[in-house]
Amino acid sequence: MKPTRYFLLKHLFFVGTSLKLIIFYVNDASNNDAWNTLPEVVEDGVESYLGLPIHWPEGEVFGTLCLKDTKITSYTDEYFELIEQLRDLIEDDLALVYSYEQMREIAMLDSLTNIYNRRALNLLAQQKLNLALRLGFDVCCLFIDINDFKKLNDTFGHEVGDKALIILADTLKNHLRDADIVGRLGGDEFVAVMQLSDKSKINYIMDKISTEYTNALLKEGVCDLSLSIGYSFTNKQKQPFEALLNDADHAMYKNKQAYRLAKKAQ
Repeated sequence: MKPTRYFLLKHLFFVGTSLKLIIFYVNDASNNDAWNTLPEVVEDGVESYLGLPIHWPEGEVFGTLCLKDTKITSYTDEYFELIEQLRDLIEDDLALVYSYEQMREIAMLDSLTNIYNRRALNLLAQQKLNLALRLGFDVCCLFIDINDFKKLNDTFGHEVGDKALIILADTLKNHLRDADIVGRLGGDEFVAVMQLSDKSKINYIMDKISTEYTNALLKEGVCDLSLSIGYSFTNKQKQPFEALLNDADHAMYKNKQAYRLAKKAQ
């Protein structure tokens, strides 16, 4: 049996082997000044209460396992041991749920950049489009491509190329809202799906992304790179995400062609 500590204060007991395992126990509530005016005691006749917190694996509280009785109680060490074992069984099940959620999340994330992969992006973006149609708000899709990325890989190697991809992913996460969906299609192609209340702000958002990306590259000692970004908006009609994505892709390609032509003219 695990060692048990008791702290007695006017019929109030704290029982446990650690702070996490602590049990809150009052066995004679009507004679306890801290309890005898509570509705549960006055109206429901609760005389005994035993509560044990239940935690997620990372330590956050999930809830409380509690026992109430209308009689004065005097639980034994064996009883407290049994309650702790029941709590442990519940926490073991929570650990399985937590592990499953982690595995499901990993399956939806791009392994390099830790943002959504193509599969997750398609699923979540379509959900946002369906919601936008019901509630009547505008959704914008950004298609983002790194200029001269192949040249970067060929010149400096894939390690530097991977760093440039990670920095772009971090830039998008840091400078877009938590509710925006950010994902990597593959290679140097990234997508952001956003709800916008003012369409006129789209140029500011694209400029902000490009500027912050350049700043982050310089800070990390990676050579200067620029972005080609295209965008598209929902049309207030039911549409698949692929259609919105293709429109943004075409707009991005036009901007990339303009970048190449401007570079040749220099």
